[in-house]
Amino acid sequence: MISDGMFLAILCISAVVSLITIFYIVISTKEIVCRQRYFKGGGIKGLFNFVMSLVFMGFMGYCLYNIPEILFFGLTWNSLEKVGPDNVEKVIICLSFVISIMYIYFILTSFFYKPNDKPYFMVISLSIISGIGNSIVVFIINRGLGILAGGLEKWTLIESKLYIFFICGILLFTVAAMIVRKKLISVTNNIIYEKRIQIIDKILKAPYVKISSLEDGSIYAALNNDTETIGNFVGHLVSGITGVITLITCFVYLAILDKRGTLFFLIVLIVTIVIFQLAVSGAQKFFEQNRNYQNTFFKNINDLVEGFKELYINARKRMGFRRDIEDSCVSYRDTRIAGDYKFTNVTILGEILYTGVIGAIVFTFPILFDIQISTLQNFILVLLYMGGIIKESLFAVIPTCMRVVVSWKRINSFANSISADEDYRDSEIENAEENLTIEFRGVKFAYKNENGESFEVGPIDYTFKFGEIVFIMGGNGSGKSTLAKLLTGLYLPDEGQVLVNGKRVNSRELGAYFSSIYSDYHLFEKLYGIEYKDKLKDIERYLNILGIDSKVEIKDGEFSTLKLSSGQRKRLALLVSYLEDRPAYLFDEWASDQDPEFRKFFYKTLLPELKARGKAVIAITHDDKYFDDADKIIKMDMGKIVSSIISVNV
Repeated sequence: MISDGMFLAILCISAVVSLITIFYIVISTKEIVCRQRYFKGGGIKGLFNFVMSLVFMGFMGYCLYNIPEILFFGLTWNSLEKVGPDNVEKVIICLSFVISIMYIYFILTSFFYKPNDKPYFMVISLSIISGIGNSIVVFIINRGLGILAGGLEKWTLIESKLYIFFICGILLFTVAAMIVRKKLISVTNNIIYEKRIQIIDKILKAPYVKISSLEDGSIYAALNNDTETIGNFVGHLVSGITGVITLITCFVYLAILDKRGTLFFLIVLIVTIVIFQLAVSGAQKFFEQNRNYQNTFFKNINDLVEGFKELYINARKRMGFRRDIEDSCVSYRDTRIAGDYKFTNVTILGEILYTGVIGAIVFTFPILFDIQISTLQNFILVLLYMGGIIKESLFAVIPTCMRVVVSWKRINSFANSISADEDYRDSEIENAEENLTIEFRGVKFAYKNENGESFEVGPIDYTFKFGEIVFIMGGNGSGKSTLAKLLTGLYLPDEGQVLVNGKRVNSRELGAYFSSIYSDYHLFEKLYGIEYKDKLKDIERYLNILGIDSKVEIKDGEFSTLKLSSGQRKRLALLVSYLEDRPAYLFDEWASDQDPEFRKFFYKTLLPELKARGKAVIAITHDDKYFDDADKIIKMDMGKIVSSIISVNV
């Protein structure tokens, strides 16, 4: 019998679900009208899916219509109201309405596609339906066993048509779970995509100093493992929701069978969950340590790839590195094992408690309480079924939740550590004015290395003019590379002003004026930011001049290969720099590893050609043989400009 309180609860839940569904139907309809959703029928497959959905709904309607006859031993709708259990008819009407409007919402969102849609309501709703379907299967099995235990004819179970509801439960569980899993594939990958793009945007807008000071491997971990962990958690979450709904419905069913046993079981379950939470606090430190070792492991992988040639030729270095990377792998393994052991111990304890309470119910309830054996059998069967759900949906998801918490904290910490310059906006210099100047007034910059030693450059007062060649020279540690990074906007001054053509600018804007080749340059596989189609003749000519036309080709803006010698790669970088056609050029020791022919081409041909085109050319160099080709020579020492010489050829 459905009591007034239970009916009221069902009515309230149905009303809430109906209102939420109607709200989303209105939103979806509005999106269709505003063309934010567009029809995506899917052809024959879409028509087939629609027809199958109608068949499925027809079967659900048939099951609802036959509830009086099947579940209440042949009652008709007319007699159900008179002699049947209270409120059953009203419950069926509520369920019919909820199912109908949810079907309408499902059809709208399935056949009218919205880019980047986040169907969280549908996923949660279908997870709940899947849980209900799972519960129906258990209830029908219990009902069937009860009929068989009554000693009736063997064909009675078939004649009762209970198998119809058994099929109904399986269909609800299977179809809802299948749709949810497919939706989750899209949702999960979109979550990973959005989080990665968010982090990438943060990185691309972050100051160079912030990125260069990051721990090696932290970017790899944030963009790979942490985002994957969060994305994979969605599947566990939906499984958990399905399991919780199944447990709730099972608890309701158990309460109907026996309130005392249900209360006893609920107390034990709460105690087990509390023990689990205590284990979580103990295991968290292991997951934190595990995540730290993960960073170290990624750093070792980077060293392995970047430093392979050094490891290859030096056996001692190779063995020492091998020991280090093995140590990081061991630490990563041990902390992961230690954390999982914590949860395993508590999981086993939870299973023992769970099995113990079932045994206690079996052995003590017949003695302590007046309970029928058939009721006790049904009670135990449901408990055994619930045990699998608790272990798979609840206990198993807690370690995953813990890893997600750790990964989420790490992602936020990483994002905060590279706080972007939100005021900065990308800018490009389309047509630079003639005779532009870049002026430093009292510019200072200081930074500390990993050992805490500080180094300061400045104050620098100097004007770089367009249409002239400036060489920067100085010993190691003199500050010439730091000056180059200040000049191109990689480093932001701690003090002083930077002016372009007499107007003060944000130092980050300097990058828009420069095409640069640093000593630790990186060569991309594509000509990013270059309208290469208009420069095909220049590309062909300079590939030939630089002696790499037989080594590499450029097709559709992409290099055919980057497997070149260091000198050839630098020449290719020079070609890219030339094609960028910026107002100013900076070369950091470009000619240091070139043979005499290309070194001469660089100083005697390329630099004068850039100067003739009105470009500002700044080169860090020690090639005193070509100092006469510069208009000005700056000498750096101890972070300061100690001399500025005007060439005799000017």
